[in-house]
Amino acid sequence: MTHDESPTARALLLLEMIQSSPGITAERLAGRLGVSERAARRYVGILREAGIPIESVRGPYGVTASAGGSGCLP
Repeated sequence: MTHDESPTARALLLLEMIQSSPGITAERLAGRLGVSERAARRYVGILREAGIPIESVRGPYGVTASAGGSGCLP
């Protein structure tokens, strides 16, 4: 991944990763995107603001995320 991608492109990549790997940790998402965990959480926020249900659960391995609902975009 290049560092010149827009926040929207990164948010969509993050959604793709969450849908293909339910329960993925924020740490792994950040690593795959090449950003900080805080930035990965901001991208989750962007998706939520767009009406895409993303569920986050704090567990023994950190925060995990999965796309709720039918998995289709609104």
